Amino acid sequence: MSSTLYASVITFDITPPVGTAMEGYSARSDVSQGVHDSLYGQALLLALDDRKVLVMTLDQLGVPLSFTHDARQAIYGRTGIPHEHILIACSHTHSGPAGILSDVPGLHTEPDPTLQDILQRKIAGAAAEAQSTLQPASLGISRGHVTGLGANRNNPLKGPQDTEVFLLQVADAHGHPLAVLMNYGCHPTILGHENLRFSADFPGAARRALNAIYPHSTFLFTNGASGDISTRFTRQGQDFQEVERSGRILAGEVLRSMQFIKPLPVTSIGGVIQKVTLPFRTFPTEEEARQSIAERTRELKELEEKGAPHGEIRKAFTRLQGAQGQAMLQSALAGRGSVETELQLLFVGEAALIGMPGEPFTRIVLDLKEQSPFPHTAVVSYANDEVGYFPDSVSFETSTYEALISPYQETIAAALTDHATQLLERVHHAER
Repeated sequence: MSSTLYASVITFDITPPVGTAMEGYSARSDVSQGVHDSLYGQALLLALDDRKVLVMTLDQLGVPLSFTHDARQAIYGRTGIPHEHILIACSHTHSGPAGILSDVPGLHTEPDPTLQDILQRKIAGAAAEAQSTLQPASLGISRGHVTGLGANRNNPLKGPQDTEVFLLQVADAHGHPLAVLMNYGCHPTILGHENLRFSADFPGAARRALNAIYPHSTFLFTNGASGDISTRFTRQGQDFQEVERSGRILAGEVLRSMQFIKPLPVTSIGGVIQKVTLPFRTFPTEEEARQSIAERTRELKELEEKGAPHGEIRKAFTRLQGAQGQAMLQSALAGRGSVETELQLLFVGEAALIGMPGEPFTRIVLDLKEQSPFPHTAVVSYANDEVGYFPDSVSFETSTYEALISPYQETIAAALTDHATQLLERVHHAER
């Protein structure tokens, strides 16, 4: 039995027809009017002996777990790769199509079965093509730190942020970069609700900038500690020029970090799925929700009247949105006490990818990296499912927008950290 690592990477276009509804902003009032830059899926397949692991990245807001189950089954039928070895990670662009997600409070679009079917067929086809084009490869790891792109959107000066960009490089037999998987946490929300053209936002711009230097390499973007991180306080506009500028910031650090790649020996690869139940909290009554909305509306009006800084007005506006979200959650989740979802761990040697089914706050990610027994750990958000924000305890105490719109109990960060840490420890021990 050979112990040579093999790899393959496939890129495929997933841009839907113009006229398809768009996802990401409840304030967006019209369907797509054009394509600024194409949306892509990318399949990275690694094979060692009789094991294979597949990372599938998508320029999508998110996918529901039911979609992931169907996609995994289709991939298994074409390749034989087991479900627990397949991770589907979305970039969370807010300028992608609606119709893939369903049953998510706050999103008002209907499922599009045709769009879902086409995307699943493309995913399975890409996995099959990747399996037929495997070649000898080696892995390497590097890390850098990105400044000037994301910031804590509730407290940009003192709030926590994970500035790390984590790189897993796959090189061909000649040492040339075949693929680079990058992990960095930030909401891709340069473009606002006024935009009606499909775009991968800054992750797509970063890929384009990197391909200008490495035209024969594939760059895959996975999101990290994004729940409380965005470009709200760093962007210089919300147009396509700003998308390109922001993408170059990320690309520049990835390019620099690629020059410091260190070899990653790989003696084993694999994946594990852990089912988890996330309990909902008790929501305010209708009367309490109305009072909160009135208070937040009054707060916003007072700030506007006294000419407060834009950042303060923006935070007050999002707190109002959060209060409105409380009323929405009270109605949408009536009679439901929890959600069933999953965590996933993929490992390649001493590197681990932890898939989170939503939007983890920075504190969760930093704690997991610190506690992980794997020397190289990245947290992949929007992985396999999208079940909302996972705020930290401080956010609940200060009633941030994300905490108000999250359906979970105040212990959600600690619970997820515990679940993921135990998974990391169990797998690391079993594989050593």
